This record gives sequence, C-alpha cells and structure tokens, in this order.
Amino acid sequence: MKLKFFLLTAIFFSFSTFKNTRADELPRVPVQTFAAEEGLIPEDIASFPELKTWALYQFYELEPDNPTMGIQDYLCRMVPETGLRFLLEKSPKNRSTVYLYLDMTRYLPQKKAIFKSRKLDIYINRRKKKEIYTSRGKSFTNPVEIQIEPNEFPDGKIYVELFPSTSESGRFWGVWDAFILENPLEKN
Repeated sequence: MKLKFFLLTAIFFSFSTFKNTRADELPRVPVQTFAAEEGLIPEDIASFPELKTWALYQFYELEPDNPTMGIQDYLCRMVPETGLRFLLEKSPKNRSTVYLYLDMTRYLPQKKAIFKSRKLDIYINRRKKKEIYTSRGKSFTNPVEIQIEPNEFPDGKIYVELFPSTSESGRFWGVWDAFILENPLEKN
C-alpha cells in the first residue's frame, strides 16, 4: 500500500512540476507527434513522468523529449513487440532528398542496472534503411537521422515502420516525435 501511494505521489508531483515547453507554433514540416491518435490502448502512449518512474525502478536514466524544431510535448508512442507503422507525407512536387528524424526514447543504464542489448529496425516504404542499437556501453544519438531519396517516395507518402528484434518482449522502444526536413540538421 505504501509503495502504491509513493508511486502515485511521484507521478502526481511529476505532473504538477511538469512544464510543457512545446512551441506555440509547430514548424511547417511534416510532423508526427502521436498524442492525438484515437483507439489506442493505455500501453500505446506514455508520458515522460510515467517513463521516468519506470526507468528509476530499472536503474535507468531516461533522456527527455528532444526540443529539436520546437517539438516537445513529453508524450511518446510506444513500439509494441509486433512493430509500429505510421505515415508522413511530403509534396511530390519538390523532387529532392529529404531527411527523416526520429526522436526515440533513450535510456542510460546506471551501475545497478541489468541492461540487455536491444536493436530496432527502421524501414521506409518497406525497405530497411537503418538499425539502431542500445547496450550498456553504446547507444544511438537523438534524433535519429535517415536520408530518403526522391525515388523512394514517388507519390509523396513515406511509410515508417519500426520493428524491435524478435527476442524482445514488452515495450522498451518509443518515439517522442517524427519529422521530415529538406536539409539535414546541423551537427553540434
């Protein structure tokens, strides 16, 4: 009972001190934020305080939603064991290379953590474009960048599919945001 009260208190205080830093106006680029989807079960969407609480009990540190492009709502779409598919559209008039950015949930293990290596396959229009890995000593950098050539989306539709490795169970991976740019982000 005390543990349940502690968890509810922790989540309540996290929400009460939680600051939504989402920009008033989203950038005029194809964006998927996942917050407004209908028909999802509770496990499909997670907030930063919920994931942070889970991470603490696993001895992980959760990297927050990246504020790149002013897109920061602290809500993410979890990737089920069976994978996740979503659509972004780009005008087919402009026939240039585009860059897809995925702001993924990223956990950093602490000393006491039992942290197994994990892999996520990223497909664009049914073609495998990238794999990202996370393990105790190595991880990817957010946002994940994927270059897409114009011949890969001739009708302007970009179907993104995310598949965790088949040995994984549960919902470890999540996507804070996904967006497309015509020029790559500048690296710091």
